[in-house]
Amino acid sequence: MRKILFMLLNLFLVVSLHGQGIELTENQPAMIYSLPKSEICIQVELEKTSRKPGIYYQYSERYLATNQIALEDKTTYRLKSIALSTIPVADPKRTYVIQPSKKSALNQISVNEKGLLYGVNVPCKPLDTNLEKISTFKNNEPVNANTLLPLGEEYMMAGSVAKLAEGAAKQIYRIRESRLSLLTGDLEHAPADGASMQAMLDGLNKSEKELTELFIGKTVTSTEKVSIVLHADSAVNEAIAFRLSAHKGIVATDDLSGNPYFISIKPEKIKTNAADPKAQKAATQTINTIYPAKATIELTDGVNALCSIKTELPQFGVIVPLSADIFGTANLKVFVDPTNGRLLCVEK
Repeated sequence: MRKILFMLLNLFLVVSLHGQGIELTENQPAMIYSLPKSEICIQVELEKTSRKPGIYYQYSERYLATNQIALEDKTTYRLKSIALSTIPVADPKRTYVIQPSKKSALNQISVNEKGLLYGVNVPCKPLDTNLEKISTFKNNEPVNANTLLPLGEEYMMAGSVAKLAEGAAKQIYRIRESRLSLLTGDLEHAPADGASMQAMLDGLNKSEKELTELFIGKTVTSTEKVSIVLHADSAVNEAIAFRLSAHKGIVATDDLSGNPYFISIKPEKIKTNAADPKAQKAATQTINTIYPAKATIELTDGVNALCSIKTELPQFGVIVPLSADIFGTANLKVFVDPTNGRLLCVEK
C-alpha cells in the first residue's frame, strides 16, 4: 500500500512539473520545492439540542398534571460562533526544480514536510495550521431509569408500565415533601451547617429533575466544532461557503434544506514590473519567493456580516526570483516565510 502511494505521489509531481515545462532527467541530481497557497478554513461552532420523550410520557397528565411533554425525538442545531483562518499548502502551479552546482548554497535548501520552502541553511519548524478537528462535547448524559426508582415490592412485581409510572410519580412527590420540610426546618435531625443543607437540597433537586424527565422528556445539549476548508483560487463575491440546516446541521452546498452562508474573497491588485514567468520557471540556480497580495475575506448570512479577516494570500501574489549571484557562498542563509512565501532576510 505504501509503495502504491509513493508511486502515485511521484506521478502527481512529475505531471505537475511537466505542466510547467520542467523536465526531469534520470540520474540527474535535482532539488524540488514548492511555494505556498492559502486555503480558507471556516471554524463553525454549533449547539446541538436533542429532545427525547420520557418512557412514561403517556402518563404525564394523569400523574403530574402536565401536558408540556416531548412526544418524539427531535434534534435542532444553532450557530454559536464562527471564525476564519488560513492554512498554507503546497501550490502545484508553483513547484520548482533546481539543479545547483557543487559549491552553491542551494545544496542546503530547506523544505518542511509539505514541501514548502523555508529557505537556505535554516532549520524547519512544524506549521501551526489552527485547524480544528470535528469534535463533540456533551453536556448531559442519559440516565438509566432503573437507578432512579427505589420502588417497593408492590410496584416491582406488578409488571405494568402504568404501575411503574405511578411509583415514579409518588417518588417525585416524596422528594418535594422532603425538600419543603428541609426548607421549613420541620425535621427531627436538621443539617449541621449551611453547606450540608445545600448539599441535601442539590441532591433532592437532581433526583426530582431526573425523575420528572421520565415523564416530560429529556433535553441533551452538546457543542460541535466543525472545520470547513475551501479552495481560494480566484476572487469571489458572496459564493455559498456552506449551508446550515436547523435539523441536520452542516449540509452540502446544494442541499436546499439548509440556510446558505456566503463567503467573499477580495484580493488587492499588485502593481509591479514582474520578470518573465517563463524565465522564472526555467531558473535552476536560484529560488523564487512571493510578494503576497493583501486580501479581505468576509462571511455573511446574506444580510449580516458575521466575521471578516484581512490577510495575505500568496496565490494572488507575484513571483520574485532571487539573484543567482548571491548563492556562491556556502554559508549563506536565506529565510523565507513558509505561510506566504515572502522573503524575510538574507544573511552572509
